[in-house]
Amino acid sequence: MENALQKKIKTYLETNHVSIASLERQAGLKANVVRNILRGLSKRPTGETLRAIASVMGCTVEDLMGSKMDIQRREGPSVSEIGILLEKPELLEKSLHSVMKIMKEQQYPLTLQQALFVLGEVYTYTLKKEPPKIDDDFIEWFIKRTID
Repeated sequence: MENALQKKIKTYLETNHVSIASLERQAGLKANVVRNILRGLSKRPTGETLRAIASVMGCTVEDLMGSKMDIQRREGPSVSEIGILLEKPELLEKSLHSVMKIMKEQQYPLTLQQALFVLGEVYTYTLKKEPPKIDDDFIEWFIKRTID
């Protein structure tokens, strides 16, 4: 039987078309932390874990643990994330072409939100390299992690 925490996490994942791995990454958690909560293997997650999950989900720990089901849908990237994407448009374009090429070749089933998330991560990862160079292995690895 699902508890309130499990129901709210599942609702958030479904509403926002987010994978478990993506939620874990965004929350800064180790792999399988959220998955273990959903499977009932982690019956008493730490306060730090709950705060991290609640932060990503846009609610409080109290909301997450309580009976209220008011999980908000994220509307998209923050203003600071949008600013990053516009810093080097030519690199963004190259990143997009590489992500799309790998998605098509490998037939990865990404939602639009997931594809945009991957694009943003690939772009920022590439932007930090000196000189900036698209890494197809990173793209494929990151897409696999996103759809898990």
